[in-house]
Amino acid sequence: MGLHLGYAIEGAIGSYYKIDASYLSPHVKMPERLESSTKAFGVPLLISGSLYKALTRATRKYCRQVDYVTMVGSNEPVRLFTVDIDTS
Repeated sequence: MGLHLGYAIEGAIGSYYKIDASYLSPHVKMPERLESSTKAFGVPLLISGSLYKALTRATRKYCRQVDYVTMVGSNEPVRLFTVDIDTS
């Protein structure tokens, strides 16, 4: 699973006969990219740095930084975290 925090613009796109809701933002694809990166890092969950900053101090102590990377489609490096908890 990949989790990210960012903005998105929601709007109706289409024609008079067919309208679909769409979300426009560079942040929309980030959770998908994070999820696909979990396999490379061997972790079940990746959290972006922007979501990590929004967590409480108590929750942050369960997180561990795994890497600092530039994702495809982005020019800015992203800090990647995982959560170290025992799920059993």
